[in-house]
Amino acid sequence: MHNRAFHKHFKVVGPAVLPVIHVQDQAQIDRNIAVAVGCGAQGVFLINHDFDVDRFLPILEQCRNANPLLWMGVNFLGVTGREAFPILGRLEKKGLLIDAYWADDACINEKNEIQTDAEEIEAIRQESSWSGLYFGGTAFKKQRVVDPEDYSLAAKLASQWMDVVTTSGVATGQAAEPEKIATFRCAVGDSALAVASGVTPENVKNYAPYVDAILVATGVNEADDFYNLDGARLARLIENCRYADSSREPARLNDNSSERRWYLRHMAPTVKGDTFAWLDPSSAYINGRAFTAMVDDLVDPFRSDKIDVVAGVDAAGYVLGAALAVRLGTGIVTVRKAGKLPVPTDEVEFVNYTKRPQSLELRVPAFRPGTKVLLVDQWIETGGTIGGAIELIERQGGIVVGIAAIAIEQTPATLALQKKYRCVTSVLPQSDYQAQCNKKYMDFFDEFNWESIFPDVI
Repeated sequence: MHNRAFHKHFKVVGPAVLPVIHVQDQAQIDRNIAVAVGCGAQGVFLINHDFDVDRFLPILEQCRNANPLLWMGVNFLGVTGREAFPILGRLEKKGLLIDAYWADDACINEKNEIQTDAEEIEAIRQESSWSGLYFGGTAFKKQRVVDPEDYSLAAKLASQWMDVVTTSGVATGQAAEPEKIATFRCAVGDSALAVASGVTPENVKNYAPYVDAILVATGVNEADDFYNLDGARLARLIENCRYADSSREPARLNDNSSERRWYLRHMAPTVKGDTFAWLDPSSAYINGRAFTAMVDDLVDPFRSDKIDVVAGVDAAGYVLGAALAVRLGTGIVTVRKAGKLPVPTDEVEFVNYTKRPQSLELRVPAFRPGTKVLLVDQWIETGGTIGGAIELIERQGGIVVGIAAIAIEQTPATLALQKKYRCVTSVLPQSDYQAQCNKKYMDFFDEFNWESIFPDVI
């Protein structure tokens, strides 16, 4: 399943949070569903941890009848799709739709060229006529062990046979290595990806930038209680998903560590020659999910800093700067090309990236001396424009706390800038994308898909 379709399905930008309820009885289910819905979860999974499927089915029917509009998935513990899909198909023919089925073992074997088991399960699924989403466990806890060197291959194979590739840590309650999840993200590409086991409000930011769904149980349960959700912990996990810190540098991946900043692939190549910049980063603003992820990456490192105002540099810096200002709860001041402001201004001349002289202006006064300023621009090529903006801010006694930009090309001048000021960029300084930026050509230009940047339609 394409992750764009997945997010459209759930009407979410970040990962869908789907708490897992270990079923005891109807009263316990009702209590936990109320907690999940009240916290803003997109749905729930029910699992028969303590009894067999035959006893589970009447409980499912009762739960669905009591909650007809709830998104509800199911995990039949210890059962594969061979047995599950016929059951789900029969339920649907009775008018009882289960929205999703999650199998701990989707029977993917990266050692085999032909996925005989997965093919058989898919044929049974088609025959059942069940219409829900299939979450298939791959390199999943308590199943066949997969060598970490084979994670990428296993994930890539899995994406061909299920709607949502689903992986986990090595045991219940044990968190997956972030590198594993990042590897899966790279391997599955635009397919939907879910993580289960060991996710908590404290570590969810390690996973949220990579996954489309989070299946969580023990990490948001009441203390020493396997069966009941803790509303406060679940609410905190959901909130932390919204502001996931994807600025953390993960372990470098074998294939392309930059893929964690997937939205950068929305930047478009120029088609109009040297008169224009060599790419259009603002193309990444068009898609809401991409723009949100980009803003999250840029703003989160500054959340603990005292910032009084954001300064956006003419012109694309206004767009990015305004988004960061809203997140930080500050105002925005614009550093403009000379001659644009109808108020008293201070002006500075500099040499821009085209090696031509240019002037910037800032209103006078723009702020009180001692004001802490976050400076935002779209792209820093030579450092000339940003240097002019810094000069204008510091002339009025402003303190440049940091600089946020999609990328800073590496030159002696910009490296000196990065040593003097705290710089946060969407393009990670040691990534493959950084090297491509320095060469002024992104590898993905060769197969750029213009439709990929279109806004998601909900």
